[in-house]
Amino acid sequence: MSQLSIGVAGLGHGRTLLGANQSESSSLPIRVTALCDKQQDKLEALGREFGIDALTSDFDELVARSDLDIIGIYTPGPLHAQQILTALDAGKHVMVTKSMVYTMEEVEQVVEAVDRSGKVLLVTQSLRGRYDFMEAKRACDAGEIGELFMAESHYVHDLRPVYDYSPWRVEMPQDLILGGACHPIDLLRWFMGDIDEVHCYGLRSGVAPDYPQEDNFVINAKFTSGKIGRIANFLGIVHPHEVPMNSLAVYGTRGTICNGAKSLDPTGDLPSRKVTAEFSSERGHASEMIVMLRHMADCVLNGAKPWVGVREGARVVATGLACWDSLRSGMPEKVRNDF
Repeated sequence: MSQLSIGVAGLGHGRTLLGANQSESSSLPIRVTALCDKQQDKLEALGREFGIDALTSDFDELVARSDLDIIGIYTPGPLHAQQILTALDAGKHVMVTKSMVYTMEEVEQVVEAVDRSGKVLLVTQSLRGRYDFMEAKRACDAGEIGELFMAESHYVHDLRPVYDYSPWRVEMPQDLILGGACHPIDLLRWFMGDIDEVHCYGLRSGVAPDYPQEDNFVINAKFTSGKIGRIANFLGIVHPHEVPMNSLAVYGTRGTICNGAKSLDPTGDLPSRKVTAEFSSERGHASEMIVMLRHMADCVLNGAKPWVGVREGARVVATGLACWDSLRSGMPEKVRNDF
């Protein structure tokens, strides 16, 4: 079996890819062999922990390494576009954390560069690697709850502890639609297809006093199919007790799936029952990124289609930008899907 080498830039969220180097991931055809981060102490500590000698604080130096097949970009969002372009120009495949990029001009540049290079770009929307959501998608595709007509997804996360260890999110500041609501936006697109129109409300709560702009959003969506959905993106909050960070509900003509629990209509062909899928795997980004790494290997080695490739990533960005337009205009706004 071929073995791929990946160099990871950004060792906050990016450190989750180091699970590829643990003994329980020995069957994974990817290994992290180079690291890049501006924080020298973190860089050296993770290098020692995982036995990685190729360490640098210079992204261009990382990309220039001839022994790397893939560059993993897990740096602050506004840096993504130029780093993606640099990696593609160097002949590397790319894994990039959400949001792929942050402006429509950057979207167009990256789409063109991926097409020109012929390389794989995978946006690692981590919720695609959650086993309960994967099982829900399988059940929906199999018609187990009938025809889908509505869906909703929530991202509820008190970001104050995150700001403490990644202050760039306040200083830049991070765009909390493109860098937050992109999670539920991608989930709804996965189940329901392209989004045609959004209507977004938002406000700054003041719970995180140093964060300077809106941090809570309610988004209504109409899909190109005419079906509807909604998103709650609450990031400037005191996290409510026993409320999951990420949730998904899909509504079909014969049943509903909500966070892994499936309820079927007793008046249909099947008896009324509730089924919950349980998975023993570790939950959280570490587990999800192992799924993403395996999928990336399948794309590079076997030609599989990326779950969130450059055009799917572009449509998520376009949806987020339309949400900002709607928040400012107070009106529904159309979403660009032609990439």
